[in-house]
Amino acid sequence: MRLSPSSLDLIKRRTGLTLKAHQDPQGTWFIGYQHYGDVHDGMEITEEEAQAKLEQEIDRIEPLLAGLLKVQVNPGQWDALVMLVFDFGFARFRSSMLLRHVNNGDFERAAAEFPKWNQLGGRPNATMMRRRDIDRQVFLSGQVPA
Repeated sequence: MRLSPSSLDLIKRRTGLTLKAHQDPQGTWFIGYQHYGDVHDGMEITEEEAQAKLEQEIDRIEPLLAGLLKVQVNPGQWDALVMLVFDFGFARFRSSMLLRHVNNGDFERAAAEFPKWNQLGGRPNATMMRRRDIDRQVFLSGQVPA
């Protein structure tokens, strides 16, 4: 399964595009659509390079996620899970209650887990709260807000 174009656009809208490297409050360098890891001070990229980095990240996440799922999910559920992993990483997700509920086929309980993924730096964050609310809605309805 692949992330839908509308969910890819949602990721781009909510992360924003930065063509010059910048640091977050924890000191991590970011560029493009929140790409990190090989980013350094003074780094600049083009919009096309940012798009390619985002697509590479999604291409990395999708097979890892597929390997964890023991049940069939619908496209909205898939998109919501990819967006969550994009924000929080694979390591945290693979041992989560959310994944456990999905794999038990209990999608209502899985949806109720989304709001719990709302922290940055160990504290609740308003941006993450809004993202998880949207992800929960996508998970339940399959509809990505415009």
